[in-house]
Parts: sequence; structure tokens; C-alpha cells
Amino acid sequence: MTSIKRIVVTGDFLRLNADGNASQNINIKWLYHLVRPALQRVGTLPIDLLISTDDEQCFARQYYEVNGLPRTLKSWVKLFNSRANTRALAAIHDRLHDSLVVAFELPEVIRAALERLEIPYVDFTVHPARFLDDLLFGVRSNVPGLGKALGEFVVFDEEISLSAGLAMATLAKLPNIAQVAGYENVALFAGQTIDDKVLIRDGKLLGSSEFLDQFHTLCQSHSKVLVKPHPYAKNNPIIVALTRLFHNTELIHNNFYHLLAQDPITHVYSITSSTSIEAAYFDKRGVHLAVYPYAFSDHNASGGHYLTISPAFFLPQFWGKVLQQMALPTRSFMPVELRAERSRMRKSMRNFWGADIFETI
Repeated sequence: MTSIKRIVVTGDFLRLNADGNASQNINIKWLYHLVRPALQRVGTLPIDLLISTDDEQCFARQYYEVNGLPRTLKSWVKLFNSRANTRALAAIHDRLHDSLVVAFELPEVIRAALERLEIPYVDFTVHPARFLDDLLFGVRSNVPGLGKALGEFVVFDEEISLSAGLAMATLAKLPNIAQVAGYENVALFAGQTIDDKVLIRDGKLLGSSEFLDQFHTLCQSHSKVLVKPHPYAKNNPIIVALTRLFHNTELIHNNFYHLLAQDPITHVYSITSSTSIEAAYFDKRGVHLAVYPYAFSDHNASGGHYLTISPAFFLPQFWGKVLQQMALPTRSFMPVELRAERSRMRKSMRNFWGADIFETI
């Protein structure tokens, strides 16, 4: 790896929504403000912010131009899982060759390019299991040995399973949901946003027409299929197709975790939603109709795999481990232990993903 002269905090700076706005700037700024104090306390390198802007120096604008594409949602989808060509690699190298890249949810095209260029990165995401006292995260990196170095921050699957038991005990106090009363072998289908990155395949977003046979099979396999739209995509064409074409489907808007506590529900289906991963912790069978593209473990942070960690990555001792593993200069620092607080990260991200059901009586 090349000589590191700065730290660049970024994320999916290429991502645009249907209105053409840079939808991930808010998450990149969140990460920047979250980790900068610890990085300043521990390290000596300057810390820069890389987001999408409207000026001519915008790297996102330049990257789309290098690829001969307009800055649109469709172009982002096309680029997301692509392999960067020589010109694109050169642009990434010119911008980031002297950097440690710290990111929230890098697009695969950029992450893979950093691997090829041997530019170090540390990339975070929210872990699929979101019912614990606070959010868990995944971290992946091409820094050799980083997964082992971060061992004290790892969260093991046993802890997640025990937390699911506590969550289930809480949910057992709630009344049954009327729409499943008297039924057996009920399925839940969880919707997603229309532009969810895990729906991208071969430069396109997966659509309802590709799953009609699977929809037919799952509806035949269950007495009833409850269809829960994503709160930000209530008219998703996949949801519309499923509920209009199959007679034993019914829309439902109850809290996802409350639904998981219903005995008649045996399966949780989705195209590629993390809800199907969470379902297994509640003794439901989670089924993806397409391949879920990410893997989480308690031992591996390399090769694009995520290491499951606690939300303590904003503390100086976390970044001390990272910088020391890279043999970068560090300052003398004292480890910081903050008082435990439920939902600290949920509140910071301003998103509870339905886990607010555990917050109130």
C-alpha cells in the first residue's frame, strides 16, 4: 500500500435518488462527525470529507463523466456492481492514492477498485439484526489482519440470539394480531424500497416480472400471505403485483417485530431484505427469493465480508487499533468508556427500523 498522508471519510458518493439528488451525503456527514473526534485524538493525519457536490470539482461528477454516463439513478444502478475500467481506475487513484478511506456503505465498484489499487479502506454498514439494545454494525477492510486486531469489538452470534430471546419475551406481552387469528402456516412477505442497492443485478434493479413463478409457489405453499410494504415504498410494483395477482394475499402494516411474534407466521419471504435474516433469530424460516449479496461473521473482515461489531467504532481505542495495524503514527490516548445507553446509535442515525416497539410500554 502507498504512503498514507490523509484520511478521507466518504460513502456512496455516486448514489442518486429518483429526483437526481445525492441521497447519501447525509450518511457520509453522519459518519464524518461520528468518527472525526476519535481520529483526531488518536491520529496525526488530516481528515477530509468526500461527498457529492454541485461544483465542477465534484469527484462524483467527474466519475460519471469518465464513464460516459449522466448523473442519474439509472446510471448509479449501472455502475454499482460494475468493474471499473482503466480510466475510472485512474480517476480513483488520482483522488485517493494517498488516503486511508473510511466509509459508510461504499458502492461495490469503488470498494473493488480500492482493492485493486491497494488503497486501504475501512467500510461500515448497519448489521441486519436491529432488535438489540442498540444497532450493531459490520466493518470490512483490505487492511491485512484488521479483523483479528478488532477482536475486542466483535459481537458473536450467541449474543444476538440471546437478545432475540429477550425481544421475543417482550413481544409475548403484546396482543395477538387479528389478521392471523385462526390461521395456520401463514407467510409474511417484506417489501423493500424500489432503489434498494441489494436489488441490483447486472446493472439493473430486480423487478416483479422476474419472480412471478416464485410468488405463485409461495402463495400455494401457505394458507395466507401477509404483505408488508416498506414504509418508504408503499406502492412498490413488486408489492402491487403480489397483492393483485394472488388471491390469498393481504396487505398488513403492523410492526415487523410484532408480526414475528405471531405463532401462525412460519416463513418470512423477501427479495433480498435483511428482514429475512432477522426472521431466523425469531424461529421463523427466512427466505430470500434472490441471493443476498453480503455476508456477516465474527471472524472475517476481508474479501468484502463484514465483521460484526458493536457500535463502539466512534471511540478512540477502535481507531487506535486500526492505525496501529497500519503502522500509521498515533498519539498517546486514554481509552474512553461511555455510560451504556439504549439506542444511542439509533437516535444518532434518527432511525429505529421498527425497534421502537421495545422502547415503550
